[in-house]
Amino acid sequence: MVAFAPALFALVALANIAVGQQCDGNVSMCPGNTDGVSQSYLQCNSWSHQYVSQNCPTGYVCYANPKKPTTVMCGLPGTGGVPDQGKCTGNTAKCVASGQTGAYYQCNRWSEQYQNANCPNGLKCYNNASNTGVFCQ
Repeated sequence: MVAFAPALFALVALANIAVGQQCDGNVSMCPGNTDGVSQSYLQCNSWSHQYVSQNCPTGYVCYANPKKPTTVMCGLPGTGGVPDQGKCTGNTAKCVASGQTGAYYQCNRWSEQYQNANCPNGLKCYNNASNTGVFCQ
């Protein structure tokens, strides 16, 4: 708990900086502009034009909305995207290094972003013939 307290204090401090800032329209952001950490988010109040803190449903955390810039969405922890892998659709996947490791990127249909995944039991990842999926061997 002691090691966690400074990190929590820093997150609360970052959230408080944005609360009270001027904003316009239906914009929102995760505290500190950090995905997958906070159970709350900052929503612009259209009447006061200031950010106010809102809570995600229990068990969910804040992520930037990849489908609608300047807004957020609440999702399960670990459902954010892998940086620099771009958008994806459907049940697509690709190996990080085909035949070398068991690591691969799996498309998350909810966020349309790739997530990290691994083959089970030390198996290696291979891209399928159409490069739209993987198999572990």
